[in-house]
Amino acid sequence: MEDFNTATKSAPCTKNMLTGKWSRINSDCQKFNAIYKHLTRKSSKNEAEHIENAKDTYMERSGNKKFQYLHAWNVLKSYPKWGAMEPIDEDNLAELFGPDPRARPTGKPRPGKKAKSMDTSSVRGSQSESLTRVISQDYRRKCEAAEAAYEVKRKKELGFVEYRELVFLMIDPSSLQPEKAAYIRRKQDEIMKKYSNA
Repeated sequence: MEDFNTATKSAPCTKNMLTGKWSRINSDCQKFNAIYKHLTRKSSKNEAEHIENAKDTYMERSGNKKFQYLHAWNVLKSYPKWGAMEPIDEDNLAELFGPDPRARPTGKPRPGKKAKSMDTSSVRGSQSESLTRVISQDYRRKCEAAEAAYEVKRKKELGFVEYRELVFLMIDPSSLQPEKAAYIRRKQDEIMKKYSNA
């Protein structure tokens, strides 16, 4: 802190002023990184798609709050600490998206609590568990839907290839030059062998 204050020409900063932003950046980047790592382990999409999906998932899980520190995360992700994050599962979901454990800055009083008519701690615990379960089920459904869409697309492409091969089999090489006719017959034989094994 003293080094920073001696090196800057602006007004001196307190410890809370210097660490306050880092605490928020660190917390949000760790949450985003956990989501990103989870997505990269589950799918073979490119990095840009993983980042967009991670942004969407982060927004869903943090109450429609956008991830604002992509520029910081791009720097942080190259360090070993950030490359070893565990994928999100039901065990560490509450730890990442639960209440913020940071201490309240000095000089800012905590707002007064309202009187409660009954103990709601057990209700909150069960709500948190059910929310965790709902989020996990929702994420699982989205992954299954994406896999199903990929499988449909793959079958469509395979069907198109099969169609093209069947059209190729209908070519009559007898009217072509001998070199071309030999090539077409050879390829037609390869296609016939492919489908005779099926």
